[in-house]
Amino acid sequence: MTNKEKYQRTFSVLHASEFDLEETAMNKRKGIRISKRITAVCASAAIVAAMSIGAYATDIGGIQKKVNIWLHGEQTEAVVDIKQSEDMTEYELKYTDESGEEKEIHGGGVVIDGFGGQRALTEEELMEHIGSGQPTLEHGDDGSVWVYYKDYKENITDKLNENGCGECEIEFDDAIIYVNIDPNGDETISTTPKN
Repeated sequence: MTNKEKYQRTFSVLHASEFDLEETAMNKRKGIRISKRITAVCASAAIVAAMSIGAYATDIGGIQKKVNIWLHGEQTEAVVDIKQSEDMTEYELKYTDESGEEKEIHGGGVVIDGFGGQRALTEEELMEHIGSGQPTLEHGDDGSVWVYYKDYKENITDKLNENGCGECEIEFDDAIIYVNIDPNGDETISTTPKN
């Protein structure tokens, strides 16, 4: 058997009618057009989605989270909006009080190192502070002065003088709270953890 016969026998199984080169080339070109169109549509959708997210982030002005915090001796659901800059991290806490009225609390902070340098709080540090149940001082419409710490609340009016000034110390299982209200109206409330 010659080489020519071997080739003929090997390729005799294939028939020229099974291959239409013109049709295959045409299908490839259509596929390229379709994929370019799909790519263009997907890119347009991605741009619109990115613009929407950018507009939303600009609208809220920072990072918003739902948190459960201690307010007035009770666990309260609130939304905290965090705004960070190089110098300071600020927050706005919005909640609904027991009468259904919308309330806001504003705050912020920095970290000062041992050498006097300062930096803005990180989001994690700020959230830890907000969630830790810091003591607060509140003046009632009737002239009373209240201290709130986690699920504890106490009227300390009788521990102050007739002008609403004075110092007091409240002891808890995990901390000691110091309150100082001076005649100028300056108030200080601080916590020292117990060891």
